[in-house]
Amino acid sequence: MMNCLICCTIIVVINGYTLGKYLPSLQILFNNLQLKRKCKEGDRMNSLEKYFLESNIITNKQAEEIGIKRHILASLVQKGELERVKNGVYKKKDAVDDDFAAISLNNEQVVFSFHTALYLLGFSDRTPNVFHISVPQGYNAGHIKRKFPNIKVHYVKRDFFHLGAIKIKTPIGSPVKCYNMERCICDIVLERKSIDKQIFIDAMTGYFKSKDKNIRNLIKYSRILGIEDEIRKYMEVL
Repeated sequence: MMNCLICCTIIVVINGYTLGKYLPSLQILFNNLQLKRKCKEGDRMNSLEKYFLESNIITNKQAEEIGIKRHILASLVQKGELERVKNGVYKKKDAVDDDFAAISLNNEQVVFSFHTALYLLGFSDRTPNVFHISVPQGYNAGHIKRKFPNIKVHYVKRDFFHLGAIKIKTPIGSPVKCYNMERCICDIVLERKSIDKQIFIDAMTGYFKSKDKNIRNLIKYSRILGIEDEIRKYMEVL
């Protein structure tokens, strides 16, 4: 393409007659290149807009996955369309802060659990003032606890860590990982002595009244976690 442009330019300079003949073609070529560049930019911005329909926060890695280079994010910050949350992390201008998304951001080993998962799943109306997260045993969660002092970390055996983990949207619309209801029921039964009594009762009664409950998974999880007999006792009375 560059050779073509150089060739056309030489012809234009040397031959005045050829100038009139080739200049329109050169202009069309230039316009087409500009149009293609603008189309690509438009496609990338459309991808970014679609991404922000799902989440208020984006990282450099996530942006690159949808074809957005880092310099474009930096440019959008300068234009006031994005805000830099921290190095390599951006959010939409004036977007409401999402604590759930901020906690899970760049922390692939974090799953919301217990009280916090119950809230995300709609089985508790108590807005979390302490965020409960589960991580696999051996995972160093020190950096999360330092940044978010209102975090309660639960360490889970690696064999059970992914059991019942799902993706769910926060109230603001950001996708995060949390345990499903069957896993939550098992967890609060396991830790019932440390669970708020009202939260425990609301979760248990709400689950067994729910049309979306999955008893097969509940039994499966309880068997894996070693509490099948206890779960069956609750099933008999609820």
